[in-house]
Amino acid sequence: MHTLLVSELMTSNLRTVYEDEAMNSADWDMAVNEIRHLPVVDGERRLVGLLSDRDVMRSMIEHRGRQVTVGEVMSRNVKTVPPSMPAVDVVELMLRAKCHALPVVDEHHHVVGIVTSTDFLELAHRALSGLEVDRPHARA
Repeated sequence: MHTLLVSELMTSNLRTVYEDEAMNSADWDMAVNEIRHLPVVDGERRLVGLLSDRDVMRSMIEHRGRQVTVGEVMSRNVKTVPPSMPAVDVVELMLRAKCHALPVVDEHHHVVGIVTSTDFLELAHRALSGLEVDRPHARA
């Protein structure tokens, strides 16, 4: 039996944002593209944080229209996973950490994807429907 890896499940063609960008721009991008988690990267695409829809809501309440940057609002010290990690281990980590998204980074901490609770719900749906789950198509 094939061990499903994060690289086979993650979204690899993802939108990112820089920490010095205006929150209203990132918020707009998330709303228009229906994104709940947006990796925050530096100029070399290394992960520096994660902006979630909850961070956006908290910012709206705390800053009440004041212009702020993504860096002021994002979550730092974000848990990450490598592309080679077995998906079953990622589920366990997400459950323990009570998180809905984990950025996938390479050995240089460059963002190569993101895996979310929605990815696992889609996988569960396929399994419960009797569809093949060994090699789901990673979203690009």
